[in-house]
This record gives sequence, C-alpha cells and structure tokens, in this order.
Amino acid sequence: MNRPIFKIIMGLLGIWLLYDLVTDPLILILLIGSILLMFFSDRIFKSHEKQGNLFWLGLILFFLSILFTSAVWVILIVLLIFKVGEDHRMFKTVKDPLTKKQTKWREKEYVAVQFKEHEEETVQMSRKKWFGDDSIGYDIYEWDDINFTKIMGDTVIDLGNTILPKQENIVLIRKGIGETKILIPDEVGVSLDISLLLGKVKVGHDELDLKNETLKWQSPSYHLSSRKIKVVLNVLVGEVEVVFL
Repeated sequence: MNRPIFKIIMGLLGIWLLYDLVTDPLILILLIGSILLMFFSDRIFKSHEKQGNLFWLGLILFFLSILFTSAVWVILIVLLIFKVGEDHRMFKTVKDPLTKKQTKWREKEYVAVQFKEHEEETVQMSRKKWFGDDSIGYDIYEWDDINFTKIMGDTVIDLGNTILPKQENIVLIRKGIGETKILIPDEVGVSLDISLLLGKVKVGHDELDLKNETLKWQSPSYHLSSRKIKVVLNVLVGEVEVVFL
C-alpha cells in the first residue's frame, strides 16, 4: 500500500473526514466533548477511579464521533479494496465464494461441537497486535491455549513444535480480514467451529466456500484421542486452512 495513488486517495479521504468532523455541529460537539473528557478529567474529579471512568467514556465518544461520519466508512472500504487488490490469494478468497459453484462437504463427518469448562488456576495477561501478520510455533514452545482478536493480518499456528496436554486444548480467534493457517499433527483429535462472512475453508484435501455460514466438523477419532484441539474461528473475510502433519 505504498503506491502514490493510494497515498493521494487516502490524503483526500482524510481531508473529507476532517471536513465531516468540523461541519456537522452534533459530531463536532461530540468530538470536542470526548477530547475534554480524555485530557481534562483530572480537573473535574480528584479521584483516580472517576478520572479513569471519564477517560474511557471520552475515548468511546471519540470513536463514535468518527464512526458517525460518512468518510470513515469510505476509508475502510478503500483499505479493503486495496488490500484485496494487491493480494492475489485474498482476491481469490473473496472471488471464489461469489462465483464458484458450491461443492458438497463430507456430511457424514458433521458432529455437534461441545465445550468444556476449564478452571483457571493462574492469571496471565498478554497483548496481541491488531494489525499485521503473526506466527505461533516457528520454534519449539510450551503449549498454552490461544485466544486473541485481530482486525487485519495473517496468522500461522504450528502445533508440530509443541506437545499438547492430554486434554481438550483451545484455539479461539476472532478476525476481521486475513488468512489463518493451522498445522496439526495427524494423531491429534480435531474439532472445528468456523464462521465466515465471506471466504474459504480448507481441511486436509477438502475445500469449501462459505458465505455467512458456519462449518462444524470433528475428526473421526476425536472422542478417542487423548490429545485434542478445539479450533473456534470467527472471520469476516479470509481463508482458513487446516493442514495435517
């Protein structure tokens, strides 16, 4: 996205966004109010708790004031068009569900997904990138359940470089746009719960195009396997690929 035409278009859209913000009285008042709440809350309340509450309220109002403009939605659409246009795989991912004839999935292997509750014994905090590509399992690592949200970017998870505990392990991903590839050892039981607004799912040698649909699938030996992986994916636009090692 470093092409001059992209920069020119985004610059013009940025001017349009600024124009929308300053010419609409309601949005302008909302914007100014949100800025005052974020940066001057310490002058209103001395309590740190109340200052924090005002800051978060101001932040929410700030984003709402931007989302109420027409320009921001055009900017998001342009970003999506350029992202799809310069990425051949992403273009194919979007095009195939709209143009290809639907193929039948292996219906005999549809199995209802059941969740198990796990009791957490420790508290851990980690931060993930909202944008950009990431890879889990490039080197040998100790397994921990995966749970994150990403707006845009590709993800690769390699379970071949870790040892899964003898239990049901979880991969939970919520993503806006991007491809997701999961490499799973053949002896591991697999349960899939994949929701796609528009995109493609590849499981082994099988391929399925989804249009606002959910795929639920389990490997035949899932209930008999000592090591299991439960994959739950919610993606707006993208491709999900499960590769058995």
